[in-house]
Amino acid sequence: MQSDRHKSASPEGHGLDMAGELLLGSFVSIFSLFVIVESLRMPQRGHLGILMNPGFVPLFTGIVLLLLSMVINIRALRGGGLQCVGSLLQSIRSEEEIRRFLWILGFMTLYIVGLIGYVPFIAATLIYHALIFIYLKIGGPVKIVIYTLIATALVAVFLPRVFDMPVP
Repeated sequence: MQSDRHKSASPEGHGLDMAGELLLGSFVSIFSLFVIVESLRMPQRGHLGILMNPGFVPLFTGIVLLLLSMVINIRALRGGGLQCVGSLLQSIRSEEEIRRFLWILGFMTLYIVGLIGYVPFIAATLIYHALIFIYLKIGGPVKIVIYTLIATALVAVFLPRVFDMPVP
């Protein structure tokens, strides 16, 4: 028995759903491969090899995620998702909320993967806040500088000292 949504959904809508599942499954596959590789790179301790490795749980989780994402990918490919990827990307380009989400997600990824660990934490946090505030257009240049400095001081200086948190 199908839900009302699927009964009245157009074939194009179904194809867009399958394309979305294919993209999501692909991203999860890539992420799970990253987790697997990084967990295998962790130092091995003890006589039980990988079982004593601090990366055992991430390795197991990465393998499970990879298998589940492959199920999603196969189902999406069988449902015709590959043919509708272009239409999905076009609809993503036309929707402001989705674009805004993706830009902010990109800034977060840059902050976590590209800045932290490569530049001082306070500089990475300053760059991240500046990018977010500029993109969201929270005010003129003076307001953006003030808000960036306040947010950076709060995240990189005040909170770590108050709660005795180590920072990267």
